[in-house]
This record gives sequence, structure tokens and C-alpha cells, in this order.
Amino acid sequence: MTKRTPLRWSLTRKLLLSTLLGAAAMGLSAKELSFWSMWNEPEPQAKALRSVMAAYTRAHPDVTFKVVWNGRQNQTKLRSALQAGAKVDFMDQDGDQLFGGLQAAGAGLEITQDMDPAFKDSLLPGALDIYARNGRVYSVPYVYNTVNFWYNRELMQKAGASVPKTWDELLGLCSAVQKVGKSALVIEGNVSDYNMLYFSHLLERIYGANSMVRLFEDKTGNGWTQPGVLQAVQMARALWDRGCIPKDARGFQYPAGQQTIALGDSMGALVGSWLPTELSESAGKDFPWGAFNFPAVKNGKGQQTDLQVALLSMMVLKTAPNPREAVDFIKFVVSEQAQKILVTEGQVGATRRAVAWPAALADAEKSAREATALSNFGGGLKMLYPDFTATVLAPEFNKMFLGEGTPQQLVNTLATKTREFWAGKK
Repeated sequence: MTKRTPLRWSLTRKLLLSTLLGAAAMGLSAKELSFWSMWNEPEPQAKALRSVMAAYTRAHPDVTFKVVWNGRQNQTKLRSALQAGAKVDFMDQDGDQLFGGLQAAGAGLEITQDMDPAFKDSLLPGALDIYARNGRVYSVPYVYNTVNFWYNRELMQKAGASVPKTWDELLGLCSAVQKVGKSALVIEGNVSDYNMLYFSHLLERIYGANSMVRLFEDKTGNGWTQPGVLQAVQMARALWDRGCIPKDARGFQYPAGQQTIALGDSMGALVGSWLPTELSESAGKDFPWGAFNFPAVKNGKGQQTDLQVALLSMMVLKTAPNPREAVDFIKFVVSEQAQKILVTEGQVGATRRAVAWPAALADAEKSAREATALSNFGGGLKMLYPDFTATVLAPEFNKMFLGEGTPQQLVNTLATKTREFWAGKK
């Protein structure tokens, strides 16, 4: 142990006193912000957030951070902690889960007054509004994920095919890829949320953006009995009949399906823009990623440029010990400086207009910038009605999609269960 000399101790005390007096003169007091995160600490996105927090502390030496890295069950763990009296300043989660969870429960601090027009305009169109409730803002999206067909460009070229703009062209692409001995598309048999993306997109191309919510909110259940719904279900099921998806994919357990893309056995999958990051090790840094929007349906009301998104958001808790500082930090997270750190170190899409996305996500960035309408992942029903989606829609669609039951049986079930759901709300 090093012994302090009287002179050294005197100088240390003077320096400490000078720092404290300086902070007091500036009206500052040290703040440690408690942040509970959906990332696991070893993930690159967590490391990027560490860098963002370090940058903020350099600019605001009075503010430091205490982080709990909870992984994807962050919101569930935080709920229990809050009930036990834990004091947390802010947290992050998938925006739809947060909207239907802590935000719906009234646990979020309303920050509408902090979102001036200039701040709102600095973000990509619709990003700040998609998780607002009645125009009131409770969270700030800081990572932008799009839903597209993610594919191997070289395999598409080998098949002599091009990016499909229509459903018929997609089926033609399937045939072209089969001729070179590969599968065009792949799924994870046990991931109903991913598989249901076919249903929600087909409904949106037939009826327009956010149509799934409108169909469900017909409390008679008759929304599902419209001809376009059965058409969408039949088109999704036809992907198997046309050989677009290999039969053995029914038994794939995540992540077996997407690994076939990395291995070159499948061309692509309908999934979020996190796929290149998830497959970065197995596919390699030089994998020729491409992405295209879900194709248009003949005579449909929806446009091919309508886009489903899955944004990640930060929210300040209503019980936050340091709400002012927490709000200032989450606004910093979507600043140009912070977003560039997230893009470079975390390899994610930016919500800020002025920041370019990683090269592997270039097609997704183009989709986001050209989007004519936004809906949430899976058509938005999970965000607004998570219980019905989890207990009825997702499992029933997945059973039909994998070959158990017919499209007409699914339509009948959805109509009946929807009537029962709304009758129970009276």
C-alpha cells in the first residue's frame, strides 16, 4: 500500500474540493443513471451502447451509468423489479413489446413536450409516431429494423433471376432457383412470428397497410370472412406447393433454417434486417447480402413500398429517480454522433435521417427511406392485441402454414375466435 505524504494528501483534498466547488458553482450534482437493457453484455449492440454512454459522460462528466444487461426478457424482469421497489431510470425493448407492455400499463414517462418539431424531423418519417399513443410520446426508437426478403445476391444471379416486383415474379424466382438445385426460401418451423409475416404482408398488399388490425377490429368476426383473407391464406400455403420452401423446413428449429442461407443451400428468407448480423460468423463478412420488399399482389390496394418495421425503443420510467437526465440521454442516443457509433460498432440501422446504415443493410436503408406507409412487425396486431396474437392468430396460422388444416378452416377459426374475444370485452 502506498503511503500518502502530507503534501500529496493536501493536494488531493484541494483538487477534490475544487472539483466539488466547481460543480456546485455550475449547478451540477453527480448522477448515476440506472439503465436496464434488452441486450446481452457480449453482443456488439451492447458494446456500442457502452461507447455511446462513454461519449455522453465525456460531454457530461456529472452523469454516469449503471447498466443491467438482461437480454430479451428485459421487460419481464424489469416488471418484477419495479414491483419490488427497484429504482430504474430508463430501459429499452422491442418497440411493439414495450407499447403493449410497460407503456400500456402506464409505467412510462410522457415526453411529448421534449419532442420539438426539429427533433422529430431529424428522424426517419414515422419513426417517432409508430409507438405513440393518441399522439403522446413515451418512447424514442433508436434502432431501425426493416422486414424484407433477405437473400444471397450471387445465388440469385446464378439462377439467372432478378428481384421480383410482383407475386407471380416471386413464384417465377422460386422455379429459377430450383433449377440450379437450391431452395429459394426457407423458414423456421417453430417460429410462428416469422412465418406469419407471409400472412400479414399478403393482407397488406391486398387491403393496404395495417389492414390486419382493421380486420380484427370488426367485432363481428366478419372481417376475416372477406374474400381477400382466404386469398392471402391460400397464397401463403401455395409456397409449399410451388416448391418455394423445401418440405424439410417444416421440421426446422431456429436457427436451422437461416443457417441454410449461410451454407448456400437456400437463397433467402422473409425476416428482419437483423439477419446479416445474426449470421455474420457463419456466413462471413463478405457474404453478398441483398434485400427486397414483399412483392405486390395483382389488383391489390397496398404498394410494394409499404414497409413493416421492428424498431427498438428506449423509455424513461415514470418512477425514474433522474428523469430529466434520462430524457436528455435518450435524445442523445438518436443524435448524429451516437447513431454513427451504433451503426459502426453495433451494425444496426439508424433511426436518424442523416446517418447511413452499414453496407450489408444498404437495401434495407433504401426501403426505409422510400417507405410509403409503415406498419409494425407482423402487421401490428401483436403490438395492439398481444394476447389474441399469442393464443390464437400465431399458433393457428402456423399450424395451417405447416400443413395441418386448410386455409378455409383457418379463416373460420379466426372469425369465431374474434367474435368470442370481443364478446368477452363487454
